[in-house]
Amino acid sequence: MVLIANNIRGAIWVVGAAAVATVMSAGVHELAGSIHSAQTVFIRGVAGSLIIFALAIPRSGFRFRTARLKLHLIRGFVGVIAINLGFYSIMILPLATVTALFFTTPLFVTAFSIPLLGEKVGLRRASASVLGFLGAMFVIGYLPEPFSIRWLAPIFASIAFALTLILGKKLSTTENAGTIVLYFAIILAIGSLPPAILVWESPTMHEWVLLIMIAAMSSLRNYMDVRGYALGEAQFVAPFLYTRMIFMIIVGYFVFSEVPTLSAMGGACVIILSTLYITYRELARGKTSVSRI
Repeated sequence: MVLIANNIRGAIWVVGAAAVATVMSAGVHELAGSIHSAQTVFIRGVAGSLIIFALAIPRSGFRFRTARLKLHLIRGFVGVIAINLGFYSIMILPLATVTALFFTTPLFVTAFSIPLLGEKVGLRRASASVLGFLGAMFVIGYLPEPFSIRWLAPIFASIAFALTLILGKKLSTTENAGTIVLYFAIILAIGSLPPAILVWESPTMHEWVLLIMIAAMSSLRNYMDVRGYALGEAQFVAPFLYTRMIFMIIVGYFVFSEVPTLSAMGGACVIILSTLYITYRELARGKTSVSRI
């Protein structure tokens, strides 16, 4: 029963991360055409480091020293790739479409959790994960333009982001969540500095507000993801990332005046049903285990 409870708690953290990620994506999308994605990523890393450092220091469980620096560096390097490709995708592609393409992440998490974490993926949970992805594809309905190399950016971003989630779970066995997020932000800032210098432009006051908001939301999202994957099994909590599409539809309507289509609403329903089914199966499995004791 402890595992079941931790899975549910982990899922709640991941849903919260999806909501925060939606706010972050809206900010990045708003900056499209004015601030280059590489500069946005660098400022996210610097501001995020300062925010996390200020919040982590007062916590008694926070430790800056680590015995797993190599794994932090690997995760940070993969994160530089993931966030640069992710921010670039959000700026150049339609928001709803790129969000749906990001939903390949849970599939990659499920795949990576087998060799890297040694988790066993049941047929029902794997099927529910695929069903959620199909719901995201139903939201798109069709590609708004012929296929181009740009469509590969969010796919590779999803692969890299899935690896950061898996590596974050491995680190969480010995590392404090604040330590994991702080190292990630510092490495992100250092790794993103060279391309940011090449495209640097002085932001306006409005753009600075958006950039700081993006940094705060991105850091919070990273922290919530780490907590969620530390508590629950990776292949259980991963499909709950799909709730981000629901949040994106809401933000798109109220912020960007985008009226959701019937395909978007239908896909959102499929996403909700898939995550609820996973929860139901997990609870049912827990009851069965108790009845056998």
